[in-house]
Amino acid sequence: MTGRFLPPLAMACAALASCAPQHGDAPAAGLDAQAERAFAACTTAGLSQTVLTQGKPIEDTPAGACVVKAADGGSVQAALFLGDFYRAASAHPNPAWDRIDTFGRETHWYREAAKRGSERGEFLVASEGDRHPYMPLHDNLLDWYIQAARQGNGDAALAIARAYKLGRIQPAKLHGFRAWLAQNARPGTVQANVAAVLEEDHAPIIN
Repeated sequence: MTGRFLPPLAMACAALASCAPQHGDAPAAGLDAQAERAFAACTTAGLSQTVLTQGKPIEDTPAGACVVKAADGGSVQAALFLGDFYRAASAHPNPAWDRIDTFGRETHWYREAAKRGSERGEFLVASEGDRHPYMPLHDNLLDWYIQAARQGNGDAALAIARAYKLGRIQPAKLHGFRAWLAQNARPGTVQANVAAVLEEDHAPIIN
């Protein structure tokens, strides 16, 4: 068929642009690698908490802006660096921190790393938000813990086990994770120990 008339399938393809070849995540992977190289080129040695005591976030410094640009471009290591920087600052209270919101910036950058698949970022997003050890664990935090544990983060797996033993997790919410452990946990590993704990009977805080 020629001219202005198109077969139905061709019309659908033209309208939805759904028949173009799919190239997976190759372009994204290339951009991420480029962002990691950009972060490696940043001069971070001069960054210190002294900048924060002046009431300015490190993003306002040339070196900090370089790191932020790399993180925004997809660098997991840059995002983790920023999260670690603000986490260290939060451990040493200072009146200037309130003007900067160090905790908010810390969690933001860890979340950015987590969204890009960093198991450490996933664990830190969950653990930094998990500040009420005798309350039910929020589903969102549990999801981050599970994602990190599935990537081999032992601390995340142990955090799930501890929360379960305290009754902070409804057993039904761990069905998928239990199945994953049954298939992937090797004898003598942290994951195997966690799998054993999750088979125990612990009454949840809220039924």
